[in-house]
Amino acid sequence: MMKVLGFMTGTSLDGVDMAVLDTDGETQVTFGPWSESPMPAETRKILEATIQAALVWPRGAAEPAIFGDARQAIVACHLDAAREFLDHNGLAFSDFDVLAVHGQTVLHERPKNGLKGRTVQLFDGRSFADATGVPVVCDFRQADIEAGGEAAPLMPVYHRALAQNAGLELPLLVVNLGGVANITAIDARGLTALDTGPANGLMDQWMRRHDRGDFDHEGRIAATGKVHADKVAAYMAHDYFKAAAPKSLDRYDFNLQAIEGLSFEDGLATLSAFTLQSLLAGIELVNAKPKTIVLAGGGRHNLHLVNQITAALSPARVVLAEDLGWRGGALEAEGFAYMAVRSLKGLPISFPGTTGVKMPLPGGKISYPKNWPQSLPS
Repeated sequence: MMKVLGFMTGTSLDGVDMAVLDTDGETQVTFGPWSESPMPAETRKILEATIQAALVWPRGAAEPAIFGDARQAIVACHLDAAREFLDHNGLAFSDFDVLAVHGQTVLHERPKNGLKGRTVQLFDGRSFADATGVPVVCDFRQADIEAGGEAAPLMPVYHRALAQNAGLELPLLVVNLGGVANITAIDARGLTALDTGPANGLMDQWMRRHDRGDFDHEGRIAATGKVHADKVAAYMAHDYFKAAAPKSLDRYDFNLQAIEGLSFEDGLATLSAFTLQSLLAGIELVNAKPKTIVLAGGGRHNLHLVNQITAALSPARVVLAEDLGWRGGALEAEGFAYMAVRSLKGLPISFPGTTGVKMPLPGGKISYPKNWPQSLPS
């Protein structure tokens, strides 16, 4: 068993999730403390500018200079968040065998027309290792991209461990409602996964565009609006929904153009309906027939969306992660902590059914602090 502190920053740029996990990277999983730390406004501003630079970054060109500034900012943000978290929980960096950091995604392009994809999770593992005195595993997606995979979703291997640990009856479906929605189907065939479409990302953008906050609390505003079915159909006509699974999305593969001109309330209602329809299309695509659907990610707090999903997937049982004793807000930070141990052991974190790689593949880049006396087991 290894004690790991995992970090996750999502595409919503809302903060840093941290979770402690004791695990062998296989079947044993024991939860420790977890927390969500808001992202400082100045860090978010740098990252938003970095994302805009990444979106116009030509293949083969040197990376934009702002990437370096963003790496420094995100490392500093992680250090500040971690120090506060550790102080609050009576812990120290020296209590951990390894730190697991997802890094900030600023670009994700799926493989297309024979070209490998591109994915960028900005971080500096060596700098973080030096600052904390603990080995760091990060850059979990690059090996999968180089092998021709989608590099997403990566959480299925952890979803499987949680299901096994809880003794849940299969088939089971885990739905993560983050900036992008993705699903993990666990059944006798193994693991199948894909990104299904936008979840919170577009709705949060719509809220910010109208200066109404960062998110629609419990989906209350969306619940008052009218769904414009023609706009939902326009979104669903996107080529992405014609592609076979597994497949992955960047948060910015879809935009708000289709709903321009709608009222604030109708725009939210229509985006919520699009999230639902794209989710149902993804479930149908992989022919998942789950007995239980587990909802995780920030979207599980959107009561309007949860009610829509529950009604659409009846008679299957829809539960929140917390109903099973899982920590919905910590799930991804825990998942990368789990994958860090697998990385150290050379165990796979992506699979043919989850990212499209030809064979199960390890991932994760290991960085050691200066003068580290010995390597961890590999």
